[in-house]
Amino acid sequence: MRPLRHLAYSTAAASALLVTTKSPKIAMGCVAAGVLVDLDHLIEYKKFCGDDWKWEEFSTGRYFDAKGTVKVIFHSWEAAAVMWGIVLAQDGIRKKNLLYGIAAGYTLHLILDQIGNNMCKMGYFELYRWLVDWKQSRLTADKEKRWKEKEF
Repeated sequence: MRPLRHLAYSTAAASALLVTTKSPKIAMGCVAAGVLVDLDHLIEYKKFCGDDWKWEEFSTGRYFDAKGTVKVIFHSWEAAAVMWGIVLAQDGIRKKNLLYGIAAGYTLHLILDQIGNNMCKMGYFELYRWLVDWKQSRLTADKEKRWKEKEF
């Protein structure tokens, strides 16, 4: 999913959290996590292209086709589970803190990517990506490897 869509959805979720929790800190954590998760794309693309940066290639995710692998290290259901485990361990969900907002934004990001990107059902599990050697052909939802390129 494109960054502006993540920003829009994360802002909407943060607004709902602000109304329900009355905590700007939680709301900011939600927005930040909902958008900044995609920093791993910058890391991966920089390793792929070096100094030959092409915005169109980066912003559409086409570089995955050229690389043949997908190593988005911050996109992981395992990390979401750990975050929620910590949140719940801190006196349950009633004790809402910054991590609550971060976990909410991070989870929203993963849900949107799971729905909006061309990854298989297991594609956002780090363990699965490792087991298939991060090969894009094993992670895409269909054999045509279509990438969604709709503008916001």
